[in-house]
Amino acid sequence: MKSKPIGALFGLLALVAILGVAPAFGQTANEVDIQAGAGSSANAACVTTSNCFSPNPITVAPGTEVTWKNGDTVSHTVTSGKVSDDNAGSLFDSGLIKKGAEFKFTFANAGTFNFFCTVHPWMAGQVIVGAASAGGNNTSGMTTLTAKASDGTAVAISTSGPVNGQPLSIDVSFTDASGNKIHHQNYAISVTQDGNNVLSNSAGHTHTGDDTQTSSTNLSSADPIDVQITLNGIGLPTVDPATWTGVKGETLSFTHIVPEFGPVASIVLAIAVMSMVVFVAKTRGIPKF
Repeated sequence: MKSKPIGALFGLLALVAILGVAPAFGQTANEVDIQAGAGSSANAACVTTSNCFSPNPITVAPGTEVTWKNGDTVSHTVTSGKVSDDNAGSLFDSGLIKKGAEFKFTFANAGTFNFFCTVHPWMAGQVIVGAASAGGNNTSGMTTLTAKASDGTAVAISTSGPVNGQPLSIDVSFTDASGNKIHHQNYAISVTQDGNNVLSNSAGHTHTGDDTQTSSTNLSSADPIDVQITLNGIGLPTVDPATWTGVKGETLSFTHIVPEFGPVASIVLAIAVMSMVVFVAKTRGIPKF
C-alpha cells in the first residue's frame, strides 16, 4: 500500500467530517410569525390551534438565530419560559415588539425552549433545538435517567449534559405506575454544580406530563451536575394546593450527571485517528507492498 492512497482516503474522510460538523457550528436563520389577531382575546382562533406564534413548535439546529416578526396590530413580547416559571424571561426577553418589528435570539445548545407573551399570556410557543422533541424525549447525545417514587410514579430526566459557557437544559417526564403520562404534575427542581445552584424552580408544572427547564445563565464549567426533583402533587396550579392528589414532598435525586460522548466528538476522534494513520504511513511506519 502506498502513502498517497492513504492520504487521498484521509482527505475524503476529512471532507465528509467537515460537512457533517458544519451544520452544528454554522449559524442558520429561521422565522416565527406572530399572527394577526393573536392579542385580541384568549378566545382568538390561533389560541385553540396553538399557532399564535407560527410555526409552533419550530425545530432548528444548534447555533440557529431565530427571528420573531410581529404581524399583529398590537405589541407583544417573546419571553423565555412559561407563565408559571419563577425564572421566566431570564434566558431571553424581547420587551415590547411593536407592529412590524422583530426580535432575534441565537440558540447555542440543544434542548426544548418554551416562550410566551407577557402581555397576552395565552400566547405560547416552543423552540426545539437539535435532537429535542416536542414530547421532551431526547435521544441523540443525551443522558437519560429514571427514578421512581413510592407510589410508582416514574420521573425521567434527559439532558445533553453540562457544557461550559452554555445554558443547561433538562427535559422532565412524569408517568404513573401503568406507564401513562401524568397530566398537571406539580414539582420543584433544583440543580447544583460544584456546590452552586445553577437552576431552581419551586413551581414547576406540566399540563401533559412532559416539561423542560433551562438555566437562566450560562454554566461556568463542564463539571458533573446533581438534580433533585420534588413531587408536589397533581392538580391545576390555579386551585388550592391542598386539593392536589398524588405524592407530595417526596424528592428523587439524580447525581453526577456528565455529558454523553456525542456525534461531533466521534467525528473529531475519527479525524484524529486517520491523522495518525497518515502520519505513520508517511514516516514508513506502515510497510509498503
